[in-house]
Amino acid sequence: MDNLDNYKQFETVLNLSKKRKFPTIGETSPNAHKSNWDLTDFYFIYDLSKKDIGKYLNTWFVGNVMKNKDGDVYTDEMWTVKKTDKETSDNLYRRKINPISLSIMCPTGARFKKNDEGEIINYQMKAQIHSIDDSSYGIWFDDMKLDELKRIRTKIMEWINAYKEINGEEFLDICISLGANEDSKDYN
Repeated sequence: MDNLDNYKQFETVLNLSKKRKFPTIGETSPNAHKSNWDLTDFYFIYDLSKKDIGKYLNTWFVGNVMKNKDGDVYTDEMWTVKKTDKETSDNLYRRKINPISLSIMCPTGARFKKNDEGEIINYQMKAQIHSIDDSSYGIWFDDMKLDELKRIRTKIMEWINAYKEINGEEFLDICISLGANEDSKDYN
């Protein structure tokens, strides 16, 4: 797969789609404004039939991956769709099935900080259980190297895979235990 440069990081994640990626707005809504075409479209999940949701449920997909001309990563997303428990779904407009993203991104304004070895040290990652509207369970990891965030992301993916249903507060707690900024918890 073109967007999966480092497949080895996901060898322990058994349910990674090797042929499909998470769709973009351009793929699901061709009449959308062209400036949004490359953005990942997680809202399409809410319009799918039960049968079609099964094609995404409990499977990890590569989302938007963008790099600059020097190969520095701007965005590197992984997505899945998962059932949430009653407590969590009650806070997500009572939707039982919701997308989850683990998105690594460059710092705001793409102002990279590098260490003496030339490694970018200020990547961010947002881990988020999305909803059909403006509520979510999200949290940020700040100022880390890309390979460090990819290792953390794989651990979160493994944790998510271990459960049939996800609890939003437990999701945030596992992220905090892996280094997320507790003060960055975001419920919308």
